[in-house]
Amino acid sequence: MQAAIGDRPGLARALGCELADGWDAFPDAMRRTRDALAADPGGARWGTRLFVLEEPPTLVGWGGFKGAPRAGAVEIGYAVAPSRQNQGIATAAVAALLEEAFAAPEVESVIAHTLPGPNASTRVLEKTGFAHEADVIDLEAGTAWRFRRARPLQ
Repeated sequence: MQAAIGDRPGLARALGCELADGWDAFPDAMRRTRDALAADPGGARWGTRLFVLEEPPTLVGWGGFKGAPRAGAVEIGYAVAPSRQNQGIATAAVAALLEEAFAAPEVESVIAHTLPGPNASTRVLEKTGFAHEADVIDLEAGTAWRFRRARPLQ
């Protein structure tokens, strides 16, 4: 995470790939993620993932879990470089996060927050089975929409 924040060439070398411009949206969240991981290295299980395309090898976004499950729910977030949007990358990333989350028996649902109103993020969440649950107040963004996806029935 430190390289992701301050050493683009080092990150590219470490990953063995190119970095798409804008892959690192939400830099404040990235710093909070780095600090949380430094305080609790064991928290990586429910932390950040980097989204890397295979051909050509390119880091195109990041996201993951916003901490361990609480009361049966885990929250996700994600971002994809503007030049790589509308290519199914965010949808694939969210689907992979859902699979990972529901592999843990303690996870009964996954939540995500977006800016209010129809947008690319709401479409990704709807395509991956989330439903709008409520309008909530976010300390940074103001009003946000909360989406939830329940564990699929067996």
